[in-house]
Order: sequence, then C-alpha cells, then structure tokens
Amino acid sequence: MNTIYLITKILTYPGAFLKGFWEHLTCRILKLQVTERGYLRPTELCGHAVHAPALTPGKAYLLSLLPYLPQRILGWIFVGASAPPLLLFGLRGQAENPMLILQAVALFLGISLLCNAFPQWEDARRHWRLFYGKPTPEEEQAAQAYSEALLAAFDAAEEAETEAEPEAEIEPEAEAEPEPEAEAETEIEAETEIEPEAEIALEEPSVEAALPEMPALPSFASTAGKIIFAPCNAYFLAGAWLERYGIPTIAAILAIAAVFILR
Repeated sequence: MNTIYLITKILTYPGAFLKGFWEHLTCRILKLQVTERGYLRPTELCGHAVHAPALTPGKAYLLSLLPYLPQRILGWIFVGASAPPLLLFGLRGQAENPMLILQAVALFLGISLLCNAFPQWEDARRHWRLFYGKPTPEEEQAAQAYSEALLAAFDAAEEAETEAEPEAEIEPEAEAEPEPEAEAETEIEAETEIEPEAEIALEEPSVEAALPEMPALPSFASTAGKIIFAPCNAYFLAGAWLERYGIPTIAAILAIAAVFILR
C-alpha cells in the first residue's frame, strides 16, 4: 500500500470524499457498475469509487474528465476567494481580519478539492492503453468470442420468437371449425390449452445468461482520436501519477508554510 498516498487523502478528506462521489455519479451516467460505494477507506482505494472498467476510449475519456471538473471549478473558487485576503492580512487575528476563520476553512476546502482533481492511477493507465495500447492475443480472442456469443444469443431469441408466432395464428382458425352443437365443449378445451402455450411463449431464452464474461479491452481508439486527445490524455496520466505519490498535497503544504514563514 502506498502510505504517502493514504496520508495525503486523509489530510484532504473533503476533496477525497467528493472525488469518490463525483466518480460514482459519472459511473451511473455512463452505466458502469459500481462494486464498492465506500469512498473513504484505509487503502489505496481511498477517495475512489470501485467500478467496472471502461471498455471504450470514449467512456474512458469521460470517466477521466467529468468527475473532476466540479473539483477544479469549486477548488479554484475557494482558493481564489480566500488566498488573497490571507496573504494580505496574514494571521494577525480577527481584529484586523474578521473573516479569518472562514478564509482559512475556504482555503483548506479549496486545496483539498484541487489535490483530488485527477483520476485514479489504474483508471488513467487503462485510459492511456485504450487510446495507445495494442490488444494482446488473449484479448483479441476474448473479444471475438464475446461478439460471436452475442450474435448467437440474439439469433436464438429471434428463432424462438418466429416459432411462437405461427402457433398464435393457428388458434383462431381451430376455434372456428367446430360445429354449433360442440361450441361449449371447444371453448372450455381452448381455454385450458391456451394457458400452457402462453406460458411457453413467455419463457424466452435470456440473452444475458448466454453471454460469457465481457473482455477487458475489446476496442481501441482511431488514429484521429489518438492525435486529437493526446494533450488531455497526457495531462490525465501525469496528474494521476503526481496524485498517486501525494505531490500536489505536499507542494501545497510547503507553499503555505513558506509564505507564512518568509513574511
């Protein structure tokens, strides 16, 4: 476990909690299953919503972008509103700066948000590989098996539907054939016979049950996507690497300490 990463998440727990919340919300929008909902835990997954991996470059890009836009916007608002008054007045007490406590709290919230404004390291690596990596032979075989099983499952469902349609059309003709004397008996028999047939028609094969496990990386970005999104992808990967080792939090603490010591 990366101890430095965990310590920085504890120090910036408001931003870590909101990071997991926004990530969870984005996974719901992108229809990615979230397996663990606890955002604050004493592991490297602190500040992270454990979810199913993104399988396309588009979803991976949105997963690296959308959860952290509110973090950056709110973070810069809090820092911009609190840092200038604190640098101007310093820690001189509430007599000269009545809003000292509120400014200190806002500065802490802003820094905690900005220090948790990048994706998880594992998500960033998967994002990079979806754009610039190459599938392994095992991944290609898994993707091919998944596509073949998907087509076979849908074909089976269509065949079941086509087989059930003629049975439903024959029933009205069978009811019209009997003579008037036996109408009561045929109506009773038809009611008893229709029920099992209706139940059989409803029991269609489940497409989801026939599918194997979804492959890890079934698709990769095009050449145009690699070029257009290269700056953003590099930014996400570099930010995730810095956050993994707690460098933004350490830099913020050292900068604040230097400002007040050198005044």
